[in-house]
Amino acid sequence: MKSVSFLVLNWNGEDVISRCLDAVSRALENYEGPGEILVVDNGSSDGSVSLIERDYPRVRLVKLRENLGFSEGNNVGVRESPGDIVILVNNDAYVHPDFLIPIVPHFDDDQVFSVTPKVYGLDGTTLTIGKTGAYFYRGIFRLKFTEDILSSPVPCLWATGGSGAFDRRKYLELGGLLELLYWEDLELGYRAWKQKGWRTIYEPRSMVYHDHGTSFMKVFHWKRLKNLRDRNRFLFQWYAISDRLLITKHICFIPFVLTYFLLRGKVSYPIGFVQALWEWGRFKRQAEKKVSRGGEKLTDRKILEMTMDRPRTTVKEWREMER
Repeated sequence: MKSVSFLVLNWNGEDVISRCLDAVSRALENYEGPGEILVVDNGSSDGSVSLIERDYPRVRLVKLRENLGFSEGNNVGVRESPGDIVILVNNDAYVHPDFLIPIVPHFDDDQVFSVTPKVYGLDGTTLTIGKTGAYFYRGIFRLKFTEDILSSPVPCLWATGGSGAFDRRKYLELGGLLELLYWEDLELGYRAWKQKGWRTIYEPRSMVYHDHGTSFMKVFHWKRLKNLRDRNRFLFQWYAISDRLLITKHICFIPFVLTYFLLRGKVSYPIGFVQALWEWGRFKRQAEKKVSRGGEKLTDRKILEMTMDRPRTTVKEWREMER
């Protein structure tokens, strides 16, 4: 059986890390193959490192001197992980005891890059992330999460960076996550589809409970998070989309979209757009230094078509579409 590494990224998570590690430990106990737990501590200043060293001696701990951010912290962890499959787990996420059982078999298919679970809030009933998808509307790349109507695995656009499972070899071959808060996992999944034709699968039988934003809210005010999210929406779109028709639509519609949101008092879009213009050069240099773009296995429109909201499309039916 394939080996598994749970990679928990921690920053000042003294109040949540025990519950996270307990849940991950139970999931590994229910898995028949080899596995380990690795915690990458992103320069914490609270007592979480001491807690892990005291209460979880079997957990491997990588201590970073400073906070490298979500993306680079996870990239360090994936490089340190020995597992064939690496599951990225936020310190405020708690996996179901049977989390691994439905997920691991998907990686027997060499064309699978990642698998993403069904994610609930801490109440266990509110679905926060289901099947991930996107569509292009009035020149803007917009996200869509299918509600809880799926019971079988289906192709989707990306695996969540807070609880998704990744083929380690493919992850490293692609160059890992870019610094693109709230869009870094989508960009990686999109890059896998576009450059390699590697698939992401939504597995609704695997479940996670996640207290979203615990770490981010310790650092950013919610208004700033909203601006960053919309800034990175534009950065992702300018970096990832190469289809000339979609680019033309974006250029034509963007003045009207920004004006519309300004008139409605929703300023995060216009602020995000200006910030993206300011950051574009720096982001592009960072991305080019870190990631080899390579050729295109699939076009933008083909990717959106193959991962769009099709509740009845199973993995088997998708393979027929691929042909």
